[in-house]
Amino acid sequence: MPIDDANAAPPGVDGVELKVTLGAGQVDAGLAALGLDTGTAERRHIWFCERLGGHGSPATLPLLARGIILRARKRADHDDDATLKLRGPEGSLDPELWRRRTDQLGDLARIEGDWVADRHLVSASLDARVEGGRIDQVEADRPHQVRRLLSDSQRALAAELLLGLDGLTLLGPVHARKWDPGAGELPDRVAAELWEVDERLRFLELSVREEEDPLGEQRRLEETVGAHGLQVDPEQQTKTSAVLAFLAAAEVARG
Repeated sequence: MPIDDANAAPPGVDGVELKVTLGAGQVDAGLAALGLDTGTAERRHIWFCERLGGHGSPATLPLLARGIILRARKRADHDDDATLKLRGPEGSLDPELWRRRTDQLGDLARIEGDWVADRHLVSASLDARVEGGRIDQVEADRPHQVRRLLSDSQRALAAELLLGLDGLTLLGPVHARKWDPGAGELPDRVAAELWEVDERLRFLELSVREEEDPLGEQRRLEETVGAHGLQVDPEQQTKTSAVLAFLAAAEVARG
């Protein structure tokens, strides 16, 4: 079947990350059907940064509304890291301009498609190592000094985006487990990640990266879910959006 432009990887990106999500009611069945043992997964703890308490709803997410995501992360047996990410519909980010802007930063910068169901986004991200213990320090401080988590390059990019770093709140952590492609009963190229905030918000995401035929790979990923007697969450969204909304509302409720 020919691949039309709407279903091919956007020009200039480093492939597409395709995702399907199993909601809370399917998580335990999914782990069992896919042979995923939480004891063998890489443990992760993830925080997000947002600006809370502005005009409108107290849980308004202005950074997310602009397609800006700020994340800090701990990974077992790895350095802590932070990511500044821009994400929006195809056409909202220029891959060539991004490459010119980040040319000297090497593998710390990347740009790729980010597909969940029929929502096709482009994601450009800039990573940096965070000194061990610093995430805990920033979380303990009030107000949170989020700029301490970012590299000079990330702070410069934030300034170009007119993103003020003062007054941001560190939200989390999300407790996560990550399995490499091919773990358990997963196909060779498919990875899995379990995110849990509490019993009300937990989901299992399967993902695969593809360059040549993202539409075909997306269908194969959905078929993998069905072949194991599982159902894709009918209200799929990116896990970041779902978690940020939940964490922000909980933080506002705590006062």
